[in-house]
Amino acid sequence: MMTLTEFHYKRYAQEYKEIDKEYEMHKIAFLIRNAAATKEVGTGKNKKEEYEFKNFKDFFDYKKALKEIDQIQQPNQEEINERVSPAQVAAQRNGKG
Repeated sequence: MMTLTEFHYKRYAQEYKEIDKEYEMHKIAFLIRNAAATKEVGTGKNKKEEYEFKNFKDFFDYKKALKEIDQIQQPNQEEINERVSPAQVAAQRNGKG
């Protein structure tokens, strides 16, 4: 058994899950459209259509995406040196720093 309040919270959470699923479906549809994009190449009788992306790496660079995440997770040495410890913050606020 669950209370009416618990039921409403559960329904509210389910609606969020459904919106997230719908967002993912629309995102996939948009990516499919972009992957199938073509451009006209040539002029006159030599005009033809080619895919915008020659290979998958042109469409999505997996290694580059992983490197970007790693850079966010691992700050460089300058950022580490600029960080202030909690003790230093406390000393500055107390007027002793």
